[in-house]
Amino acid sequence: MGHLLIRNARQVVTARQQPVRAPDMSRVQVYENASLYVRDGFIRAIGSLMEVEKEIFGQPQVVDAGNQVILPGLVDSHTHSVFAGSREEEFCLRNAGLSYEEAAGRAGGILGTVAATRQASREELVEIGSRYLALALRHGTTSMEIKSGYGLDEENEIKLLQVIHDLDQLQPIQLVPTYLGAHAIPPGKTAAQYTDEVIALLPRIAGLAQYCDAFCEQGYFNLEQTEQIFRQALRCGLKLRLHADQLTANGGVALAVSMGAASVDHLERISDQEIALLASSDTCATLLPGVSLFLRYGYPPGRCLIDRGAIVALASNFNPGSCMCMNLQLMMSLAGTQMAFSPEEAINAATVNAAYSLGLERTGLIAVGAMADLVMMDLADYRMMPYFFGINHVHMVIKRGRIVWTNA
Repeated sequence: MGHLLIRNARQVVTARQQPVRAPDMSRVQVYENASLYVRDGFIRAIGSLMEVEKEIFGQPQVVDAGNQVILPGLVDSHTHSVFAGSREEEFCLRNAGLSYEEAAGRAGGILGTVAATRQASREELVEIGSRYLALALRHGTTSMEIKSGYGLDEENEIKLLQVIHDLDQLQPIQLVPTYLGAHAIPPGKTAAQYTDEVIALLPRIAGLAQYCDAFCEQGYFNLEQTEQIFRQALRCGLKLRLHADQLTANGGVALAVSMGAASVDHLERISDQEIALLASSDTCATLLPGVSLFLRYGYPPGRCLIDRGAIVALASNFNPGSCMCMNLQLMMSLAGTQMAFSPEEAINAATVNAAYSLGLERTGLIAVGAMADLVMMDLADYRMMPYFFGINHVHMVIKRGRIVWTNA
């Protein structure tokens, strides 16, 4: 674990608690001209250099922040980062005027990714995934959820979860594995048949995943099938997440809240009634603005969710079909321009609330006793990060007190 003295930060910016919702969602604590002391992977002191030096034990490595801005490490709480192949042909077909469904039908869609992923070995998937995670790290991500879901059978879903475990051991980003067997319906099977297979696999999955997810949408898995999967997942000790209201508002939010899900994700078609339900619950609303940008359809009502009191997070939804982007800085910019988030709300959504949705305590904020996951950005003011968009502002990434990437 790292032992660091970080001095001369122009600003150290953080939420005050985990999670945050309105009115605290729009607030951050800003330490001006600040220093940090890190020992054994945790933050031990924050404040002026004189104050921090009183807490130093031994001889830490000294890091000069060079008058830059320090934020909590970014937390990407919804990704599909382990897959083989790519789908640029679909991208070109959509740009030529075809719908998402038409382009997927012609070029292969999710089942094309499933075929490529099944053909890839565990070692090949680790190599591919390592390259993607290195990109995410350079853009400031220090914790990430990764879903299975491109196997759609016992052998390959287990293989994908094993790959996530391998990647967690091989690189710095902290990974949270989610079983998404109920991602799509394999060819030759009905939804009912495949639901039974997903349920039957759950006892074996329990040792490999922390969460169970499902795509609850018309044409995929209905409410009854999703509930059946989730009840078995809970019996197996897994926590719950849900893809809901992306295409239609079909009751998925109510199901997720009633079953104590950690998060419901997408929500482009969420109803007013479901917004009120989320606002009165401890389930996080995870928004994925990169999908709306990439597929050119409506953004979720993030402003309304915040104003009504929901716990709101931002994530990338990195995947080959609907958002080939791992840059959470861009997602925060989109939250501002397309959903009217303030910079403070965007930062809180991509750090402390995303960490909350993954059950990562002492993560996503900068406080004494918190994990020393930090991102140093070359900015004059933290508000410039979502404003000056399209470039990578990260100068240094620190994970558990160790410098794991620097743009030196």
